Amino acid sequence: MPTSLERRHNRRRRHERTRQELIEAALNQSAAGSFKDLTVEGITREAGVARSAFYVYFGDKEELLLGAIEDLIASHQNRLGRCWKQTDEPRQDIERGIYGMARVYSDSSGLLALAGEAATYDEEVRELWTTVIETTTEGTRDEIERLQKTGAVNALLDPEALAEGLVLMTERSFQIHLAQGESDPGEVASSLTRVWWAALFGRPAPTMTPPSPEGEEGAHSDETEA
Repeated sequence: MPTSLERRHNRRRRHERTRQELIEAALNQSAAGSFKDLTVEGITREAGVARSAFYVYFGDKEELLLGAIEDLIASHQNRLGRCWKQTDEPRQDIERGIYGMARVYSDSSGLLALAGEAATYDEEVRELWTTVIETTTEGTRDEIERLQKTGAVNALLDPEALAEGLVLMTERSFQIHLAQGESDPGEVASSLTRVWWAALFGRPAPTMTPPSPEGEEGAHSDETEA
């Protein structure tokens, strides 16, 4: 017979599985419409669970969306937050970071499209999404300041303004090109990397080679400048 510890573990697994099924059902239901059109009845019908079961996990559909976004942030904190690695190749570090974020956005396009829509009228969603953008901007500003100290980036540039402009441009580009899953994330990342390189280093990046699916370590350019 299972031990009490095993029974608790199995209950937690079933709980998490049902929670994820409800989130997936909400994403599937919203694929043909908008977040405003979602109903608890439609979500539970799609998930194949009783309506009452929904309220075991979420107070309403807005809470479901917040929980899904928080899960995404937690699982990709290194890419959606302070995503810049610090090596002796700053250009490649930036390229890896942009490719990594593009993959996260592409893989979670349905959820992030819902977040973008809901953020226009739901204060809690807007605050959470704003926190993601602000965290990314702060990490980018810190990296620009670090690169300025090394001489890689012009010290006369305003790191705060530059970071905010680049991050907002990138987030908007992801919304337009990746939210519907219609564009290739590698191509979008390549275009954005050229803009970042020109803004930070004063010259366009060489032709980008998309990183390997195994991770950012495969990211590289056809040529790398010191």
